[in-house]
Amino acid sequence: MKKEYKNAIGVISSIIIGIFVIVFIENFYKTNILKEIQRINLNDIIIVFFIYFMGYIVDSIRYSIIIKQFGGKINFFSLFYNNVMGLFFSSITPFAAGGQPYQIYHLNKHGLDIEHSTNIVVSRFITAMFLNLIIAFISYKKVISSLNGTGVESALINLGLFISSLITIIILVVFINSDIIMQILNFLKFKKINKLKNKYIKWSNNLKKSIAFLWNEKTHIMFLDIFLNLFVLSLQAYSLFYLFVKYANLSNNIDNFFIVFGSMMLLNMVVYYIPTPGASGTIEASYQLIFSSILKIQNGVFLAIIGWRFATYYMQIILGIMMRVFVKAFLKDV
Repeated sequence: MKKEYKNAIGVISSIIIGIFVIVFIENFYKTNILKEIQRINLNDIIIVFFIYFMGYIVDSIRYSIIIKQFGGKINFFSLFYNNVMGLFFSSITPFAAGGQPYQIYHLNKHGLDIEHSTNIVVSRFITAMFLNLIIAFISYKKVISSLNGTGVESALINLGLFISSLITIIILVVFINSDIIMQILNFLKFKKINKLKNKYIKWSNNLKKSIAFLWNEKTHIMFLDIFLNLFVLSLQAYSLFYLFVKYANLSNNIDNFFIVFGSMMLLNMVVYYIPTPGASGTIEASYQLIFSSILKIQNGVFLAIIGWRFATYYMQIILGIMMRVFVKAFLKDV
């Protein structure tokens, strides 16, 4: 009951913060949010929702392929549920930090060793961050030139590149060399921590074996996973690009798509480290600031971002709630 209460608080907080930021943007750009929303075609919202929805399917395929390498068998619906709920918990927790722990717990619940569960989920997270970084570097010049030397906007993009590089390196080093955690535990001389050392050493050794198996012996599988991950990120970027083309008069060409794609990758590494549930509010504000500067349009960008955020965030939260209620009411082993 306490857990459900916390989830409800997260959902309500996300909605309140999002509304507050949208109203602020509305006043800042002197526009009328209700009139703007009326311009959005419901079919476009549905299209964007299903573009994003396809990512769950691809991610479930990724899960299925990798889990088979460890001899595990989890039905496709359970993997799909894992991905939907992973995004749900990321969307309602500060720093978007709740998704991965839930996914590890859920995979372990279905019989996958905790080390393998951790390896799979964290490996996916690291490959996503590396892809973010690569895309950010490739598109950096185009994005900066589109901003024409603006002060705050250019600084935000540069901050995104710096943070994405730093965080990726730190997580990779810790993930590969788990002895770093052991050194920290040795430094913190508390009785409770000392009792955990043996358990951690065993877990760490098993995790290393799991990592070595996946990256050394199943390298071709990991490259396939990286390709599918890139496809998912492309879908997410295209969902926003689609609305920019429809409502902000952005030319539908590959250069503009890479500018949108690269800007998203750079910005996401900043906004998701701001402690609001699911980066609620910070995404709306930062996206409006950057993309209005890039596209040189205010209202059309505002409309596209509001529509995109509704379809890919709030509707996804609703989907997560509906699936959770359905599973608890009618299914037991998902």
